[in-house]
Amino acid sequence: MRSQVTTKRGDRGTTVTIAGVEYSKSHPLIECCGQIDTLRAYTALCRLELLASGRDDAKRLGELLHWLLHVYFLMGSQCNDPENRKPEYRRLDVDATHLARLEAFQSELEAKVKLPKQFILSASTPLAAQFDFACTLVRQAERSAVRLKEAVPAFEAAHILVFLNRLSDCLFMLARYLDGAEHLTVDYGVFEAQTGPAEPVDAPENPAPGQE
Repeated sequence: MRSQVTTKRGDRGTTVTIAGVEYSKSHPLIECCGQIDTLRAYTALCRLELLASGRDDAKRLGELLHWLLHVYFLMGSQCNDPENRKPEYRRLDVDATHLARLEAFQSELEAKVKLPKQFILSASTPLAAQFDFACTLVRQAERSAVRLKEAVPAFEAAHILVFLNRLSDCLFMLARYLDGAEHLTVDYGVFEAQTGPAEPVDAPENPAPGQE
């Protein structure tokens, strides 16, 4: 039976974009698309975990994440055809309206969250920790988009770069919101704790071969 997904076209370490251009799989274009796809898949996981959490606000937050998944799809299409050779395959591009919705959501979160003055070391809940990890994936995607812009100067990446830069801040605030004000901050006192000398370990009565 013929596979629904396997084409074998990439067996030589190359792949073809939606514009029909062949690239090495190590090219910044392919790396960028891959990073966005990683972000999409992990955001989908975060959304499912959130919807299963039983939180009163899970549905509303899940709707925002569902919208984000669609924004990633738009980004992936733009990055896959950075010179816009096949505009008919791109019904929408990321623009100022998407950024406005993201910033409005972040403002809503910031109105509810009081950040501590100390550096936040870690999330205090598993769900918040997942969104902290999502932040790192956003930063990876942002760096990949910058490299793609450097490799393909014609790539109109301004809105994508701004959106990704804001998105990491937004997801950070979402993680802090999910912390419920229980933020784990840096405590330099952990380096001052006295542990004392280690207890001596007695040698075995019958050493193993080679240990005499």
